[in-house]
Amino acid sequence: MKKYLLSTIPVALLAIMPAKVDAAIFFDNVKQIRTMAPTGTDFNSGLVREYKQLSIFEADEMYDWIDAENHATKGVMAANGKTPMPSDPAEWAIEDPAKLQELELARSSLMTLFNNGARTTAPLEAALAQAKYDCWVEQQEEGHQPSHIAACKDEFEAALAGLRTAMEPPKKVEAEPKKAEMEIVTVVEEVARETVYFPFDKATLDTTEQAKLDKFVAEMKNIQPVVTLFIEGHADTSGPADYNLALSASRADAVRTELMRQGMTIGDYEQLQVEPEGETDPAVVTGDGVRERLNRRVVVVARGQVTKTKKVTVTTQ
Repeated sequence: MKKYLLSTIPVALLAIMPAKVDAAIFFDNVKQIRTMAPTGTDFNSGLVREYKQLSIFEADEMYDWIDAENHATKGVMAANGKTPMPSDPAEWAIEDPAKLQELELARSSLMTLFNNGARTTAPLEAALAQAKYDCWVEQQEEGHQPSHIAACKDEFEAALAGLRTAMEPPKKVEAEPKKAEMEIVTVVEEVARETVYFPFDKATLDTTEQAKLDKFVAEMKNIQPVVTLFIEGHADTSGPADYNLALSASRADAVRTELMRQGMTIGDYEQLQVEPEGETDPAVVTGDGVRERLNRRVVVVARGQVTKTKKVTVTTQ
């Protein structure tokens, strides 16, 4: 039995349950976390944010309401000042003993860092590592989507490495007058972006812009480790502001749908986030009621872990 599963919905009912609107009636924490803002300590607010993302994806993309509720329950706990623990794989129905042992060893590594103060020293990195570990446990129990399992595992291992790095004390440099040294650091930042443009009053791509998006997808699939895609939809100032907001959302959703159609799913990427901006953030500033092609756009921003070599100068005493 899954430790945080609060629902007692019969399996037979789940089998015939419609999509998200009707199902949401039975899963209060999923409904609650959708509008919940990160709150509490840095670690707990990080957990709220990460579990919210996992819950919404499982509910809206996979229609896996039980696992969506599991993640949402932990997020709500964190928001209420309680600290949920990483999943214990022994409490999940993981049939392969080797996979179970692998998960137990990974949890032991994570708990060692937590016991050494990771939740306080590097709270956001610790929250990310816990959520990615729970994602891995969930996907391993399901066992039928190898790409999803691999993605969650890879993301956990990257998060664990980032947590270890964040917990390392500053390196002491031997006394030596003005010695230049190279330091390797790992940061999360923008690694690529693409902008596609839309015809007036349309939310469909023409052949030229489709080709640009296809090329961008091919490039993103070659990036390691995995990246997060943020999608912003925009409109020009021609027409009412509320209509333009809805139109920008339709454009963003059209691009998101196309990205997922081409394989940009949770199995390959951490998350797809969509933000409609309407006419509030134009590329070209115009007056109201002006048609401007450069403002009718969707911007896709890819963010991922980047290892950099930074030059530092050490001054001795």
